[in-house]
Amino acid sequence: MNNLLHLKYAVEVARTGSISKAAENLYMGQPHLSKAIRDLEDSLGIAVFNRTSKGVIPTEKGLVFLEQAREVLRKMEEIETMYSSQGERRQRFDITVPRASYVAHAFCEFVKNLDQNEQISINYRETNSADSIRYVAQSVHNLAIIRYQIPYEQYFLNALEEHDLRYELLLEFDHVAIFSKNDPLAAKSVLDSADLSDYIEIAHGDITVPDLPTVQARKIAKKQEEKKIINVYERGSQFQLLSNVPNTFMWVSPVPKQFLDYYNLVQVPCKSSGNRCKDLLISRKSYHFTKEDLRFVQVLKDTIERAKNTVVYR
Repeated sequence: MNNLLHLKYAVEVARTGSISKAAENLYMGQPHLSKAIRDLEDSLGIAVFNRTSKGVIPTEKGLVFLEQAREVLRKMEEIETMYSSQGERRQRFDITVPRASYVAHAFCEFVKNLDQNEQISINYRETNSADSIRYVAQSVHNLAIIRYQIPYEQYFLNALEEHDLRYELLLEFDHVAIFSKNDPLAAKSVLDSADLSDYIEIAHGDITVPDLPTVQARKIAKKQEEKKIINVYERGSQFQLLSNVPNTFMWVSPVPKQFLDYYNLVQVPCKSSGNRCKDLLISRKSYHFTKEDLRFVQVLKDTIERAKNTVVYR
């Protein structure tokens, strides 16, 4: 049995929760993948998955095995990178992040300075913080940046501890409102929440808080229902909406001036937003940062420092 290959099969099945979807992603037939998983379980002497009508779910012993399998695969990837048969060094980097313009700007600067004479393998995913924690814990990604509002800090710190993840504070900030330069509010130096009461809020629709009590979750949902709101699930269209749809705004971390100028937007602080947030860099405690990881983190920190000194509020 090709042990490493079977480990990859099991990890992909766990990731998708489906034999058929995993087989599709692995470019193999479903019967062949099902047999490979059964062979793996027979060789281990445990059931890695429970088969249900809704898909496959790891067993308790399976969860322990899968965690170790992901770590083995990650180590093998590091070894293959260091000792490739062609003697070429592959520049690898993967991260999952919030939809933040300062992070996107730092990522572009990082990629721009990669050595194009060497092999490059980059994965960059924008998603919510709860998914980012899960992806890093399962070794789908090595690094992540998560964002949360201060009132929910303990829920996120508990989730990081539960998944044995370490973290470093990158940025603590108050949300600012961004909207078109042509908007009547663009001339104000500071907003009051009442200024935005009749405006349409553009928001990311997949924001979640780990293990939030049902009562609080319902309160948040009810508060959302009382707003004029457009939920988006990616970062690109938010700028188009803000630039072209009157009376729209969005709560964001400070945006680099290049983005504001390109989309004809302004950002204005609000004295009563109540949206103080933290951005944390997270990783598995067992993970060793690569040269590319360290380079990106430095570029990111430089970008944050420049933003603190150069972002101008109207």
